[in-house]
Amino acid sequence: MAEIAEPRTRPPLTERARARGAWLVAAATFLFWLSLYFYVPFLPLRAQDLGASNTMLGAVVASYAIAQVGLRIPIGIAADALGRRKPFAVIALVASALGALWLALSPNPWSLFAARAVTGIAGAGWVAITVLYASYFATGDAARAMSRIMAVNAVALVLATFIGGLLADALGTDSTFYAGVVVAAAGAVLLLLAEEPPLADRRPSSPRLFLEIARVPLLVTVSVIGIAVQFVSFATSFGFVPVYAEQIGATDAEVGYITTAMFATSVVGTLLVPWMVARSGYAVTLLIGVLVTAIAAAVVPLTSDVLELGVTQALNGFGRGSTNALLITLAVLAVAPAQRATAMGVYQAVYAIGMLSGPVVSGAVADAVGIEAVFYLSTAVALAGGVLVFARPLPRS
Repeated sequence: MAEIAEPRTRPPLTERARARGAWLVAAATFLFWLSLYFYVPFLPLRAQDLGASNTMLGAVVASYAIAQVGLRIPIGIAADALGRRKPFAVIALVASALGALWLALSPNPWSLFAARAVTGIAGAGWVAITVLYASYFATGDAARAMSRIMAVNAVALVLATFIGGLLADALGTDSTFYAGVVVAAAGAVLLLLAEEPPLADRRPSSPRLFLEIARVPLLVTVSVIGIAVQFVSFATSFGFVPVYAEQIGATDAEVGYITTAMFATSVVGTLLVPWMVARSGYAVTLLIGVLVTAIAAAVVPLTSDVLELGVTQALNGFGRGSTNALLITLAVLAVAPAQRATAMGVYQAVYAIGMLSGPVVSGAVADAVGIEAVFYLSTAVALAGGVLVFARPLPRS
């Protein structure tokens, strides 16, 4: 592959334009995650209503990850090569709107599978959105910027699942898909209004540069740990927790509230990361997050009512929020600013393997052994991720 020539550098943004751009991208990010998660608690139940087996249900949930495994690295490389992240971010919002509309209109599980795959194209655009947001800040503020955008992500997920529960209770679950269409379109408009900072100190794109970035030891470590974290999330919270909740008598609204509990404590975990890292370092903080996630998965089969299940998901949310915030921060810090979109593409594409394998494997396990086995399997995977924390030294702070 020939090297891509560097285009003419655009003039730098004023401080006011940077601040405005950061606020617009943060607001668009908020709407982006609302659009993708209004309906997530109800998607497994929708698949079952359309006749899906547990294995097919797992495939529907997993289809969200197909595009993310295949597209995140190309998006990162292209964004760095072009020196532009915003076009890819806008495409992500458009894909979210189209996917949500298709989900609402799907007549069978295979159509649901294809529609969910389209929303995965939107999810792949998270690469561009995160790095676009970071581009409004100085290198020394990268960790703070990532903590902020992950907090926006976490708050959006809390409100998405809470509002989704209210919508489902009042208007039916189909309304959550149409709500996703509306807010995704609004987010695309906000992104179009944001000026993008020019990318300084760029190197021409080449296969050698990609391999150089992909082999950075810190990036490899956090990416592999990310597989375990996403496996657990998509096997449990986004896969079989809603099914288990329905089995113990939860209503549609309560299913949404259980997911809201998980996302609410994710916000707490995300916001506490800078304080925890300052006191204990990255490795200890990451280990705590992974162990909390493992414990939360292990106790799910021991619950017998909605409140108990909600408590387990609140515990899970704290571990999930802190772990994801740590991993994305380390992925950003692993490389120079001009290579961050590529590094983020590598990180998110690798961890998407967990998003794909988690629901697929757990669906087969649920059909073969029973739904309780899904949670014990997830516990084992989370513990394996904890072991990987010690595979390579992480930065102290």
